[in-house]
Amino acid sequence: MLSPHRLEGVADAPDFHAVLNDVSLEAVMPAAAELHEVAAVLSTGTPIYLTDLPNRRDDKLIQIATGIFMRGLKPVPHIAARNVSSEKKLNDLLARLSSSAGVKKIMLIGGDSERAAGPFEHALQVIESGVLEASGITEIGIAAYPEGHPDISEDILRASLREKLDAAGRAGMKAHIVTQFGFDAWPVVTWLRALRASGVRNQVCIGMAGPASIPSLLKFAQRCGVRASAKGFARHATSIGKLLTRATPADMVNDLAEAAAAENLGEIAAHFYSFGGLAQAAKWVRDAKHGTIT
Repeated sequence: MLSPHRLEGVADAPDFHAVLNDVSLEAVMPAAAELHEVAAVLSTGTPIYLTDLPNRRDDKLIQIATGIFMRGLKPVPHIAARNVSSEKKLNDLLARLSSSAGVKKIMLIGGDSERAAGPFEHALQVIESGVLEASGITEIGIAAYPEGHPDISEDILRASLREKLDAAGRAGMKAHIVTQFGFDAWPVVTWLRALRASGVRNQVCIGMAGPASIPSLLKFAQRCGVRASAKGFARHATSIGKLLTRATPADMVNDLAEAAAAENLGEIAAHFYSFGGLAQAAKWVRDAKHGTIT
């Protein structure tokens, strides 16, 4: 049974490698100096996901992705369906990312824009268009929301996830799932049980917030619609606020490790959102893997 909040080191948790063996991090537009610092502490080939922005310039994305690739890490750019102005533009972007930064894997999302910039309203339409596999993409990440989505019902979320996984399979592409970040392992484990019971065996990268200030984490949680576990985190943070100015995902990693040891959750991995900075998240991952954090 999971303990709600354990403060001992990650190294004391049972089989924490089940969570931290396969790790990815996510950032917006990291600077070259930060990438250099990150590459010095992360394992070669660690995926770095690059969040999409409505005003993101292709040249800037390619520059950053290339910088990640040249430092021995693996860039995984987000592609937001509603931000794609045309199939040709998407094909050209993916071709440049492939040739300059070795990109074969992307994170495909619908996007937050109210109106589509081109032919795609939803991520599923991008998968079914054929442009991804034609551009050399062999794997896609698909978003999931264990605590629900503020604007989409649970039934629609569940059906949409299955449709995208099935469409990726028909297109001959591998697909993995990346969850919205949370602060509590309980909703994730409950959601994972239901997902596995429905027959989905794809890898699930479990979203967690990397080290950051408590106010920053609560701000991002409110913005992203992470309600239930954020309330519990806020109560917990209030009780330790006089001792800590920054929070880490140690408790959630511990609890997920306990759950993975107690039952078969399938193939899982840790995905850290770097709200407190990519370098800080990378150093925390390094220390957690070595069992040197508390």
